[in-house]
Amino acid sequence: MESTNYAQILSERILALRKEKGLTQEALAQQLGVSFQAVSKWENGQSCPDIALLPLLADIFAVPVGSLFGREAPGEQTARREEEWGNNPVFSACDKLPWPDDDILRGVVCWGRKILSHEKPLKKLFTFDVKSAEYTWLLRYSPLNVTAECNIHVEGDVQGDAKAGGGINCGAVGNDAKAGGGINCGTVGNDAKAGGGINCATVGNDAKAGANIACVNIHGSANAGLSIECQDIGGDAKAPKITIKKQG
Repeated sequence: MESTNYAQILSERILALRKEKGLTQEALAQQLGVSFQAVSKWENGQSCPDIALLPLLADIFAVPVGSLFGREAPGEQTARREEEWGNNPVFSACDKLPWPDDDILRGVVCWGRKILSHEKPLKKLFTFDVKSAEYTWLLRYSPLNVTAECNIHVEGDVQGDAKAGGGINCGAVGNDAKAGGGINCGTVGNDAKAGGGINCATVGNDAKAGANIACVNIHGSANAGLSIECQDIGGDAKAPKITIKKQG
């Protein structure tokens, strides 16, 4: 029976947990009352910490002592995550996702294994906005439904609904399209709602945009914050500027 190399496991765990906590070797050494060279030797497997330091290491890393040797019980890691993140509205653990197991393909931005919510970003640690163009989901096939807290870019069609915190750029949307930014696609089968502009060939029902609407046909009503330019609108049109360009 092959014996377990607990010294190697301990060195690897100290290194991993130190980085997870965002501590330098110097910072960890200061909390333990040892030199940073000692911490370096532990992590390189050249020596092991004194047994009296193990409970203090466990307290600093907020793990059971057994976890330092890879003996964490299956439920302990989940319980620890829930304790650390459960009351934090910004993070949720990836092993307990806050949505049902359905047919929607969801795109999120994560920090490590923690999901970053676009509603309450940690401004002290993060300077980005997950709704910005810096974060874009690029899909090279046609999914059924897509929901993303950032932008959606599909090189093809979205068969069902498309919902994005940022913009939507795709071939067509089979049902509803809702975006915090703009919508730029071939057709939208049902309603199109955008915080920015809407640029589509056809909208099957109503179109509502915070900026401009530029479509060929809108089968329902159209409401835009700036302007509407279409060939045909089946319902009412409301905007500061409306241009209807009939063919022929």
